[in-house]
Amino acid sequence: MNAQTPAGWDGILDEGETILWQGRPVAGLSFQNIDIMSTLMGLFFMGFSLFWMSMAMNIAGGFGRSDFGGFLPYIFPLFGLPFFFIGFYNAIGHILWDSYLRSKTHYTLTSKRAFIATAHPTKGKLLVDHMIDEDTHLTLRIGPPDSVFFKNAKYGFKRIEDGRKVHKLMRQIQENSQ
Repeated sequence: MNAQTPAGWDGILDEGETILWQGRPVAGLSFQNIDIMSTLMGLFFMGFSLFWMSMAMNIAGGFGRSDFGGFLPYIFPLFGLPFFFIGFYNAIGHILWDSYLRSKTHYTLTSKRAFIATAHPTKGKLLVDHMIDEDTHLTLRIGPPDSVFFKNAKYGFKRIEDGRKVHKLMRQIQENSQ
């Protein structure tokens, strides 16, 4: 291991590549990226599925009525549950999921690349790197907290305290790569 390479980075960093900045996203719920149409559609799905389940329960005999025998009155209304959960995720769940994933995320900027490390609950530990060169499109979203996107609105250092500093470092990397 190179004496200059920090613990845990051996075999990941290229020869001569140095770490310039490390940080984490600001914790908590964020309402910055809310898509109004998706949220409204989610609320519609939730409302419709609740309506479906109540009507299905009523048509199938409801609880305690004996129009249909067996387990049908208990199972038929449950067909609305998948639509309820889809609606819940679109309306509210994506905000909770984003907050959870940010709590499991670490960022690193080196002299060549931007790294996003996430401890994903189903995919395990992920380390994704993006080269920073003269062709990289950088976007600084002014906060607070700031976000620096380097591929598109999907990839970047989201909700960081020192976004302007990181954006400036990335611009310097671009200038040095020419």
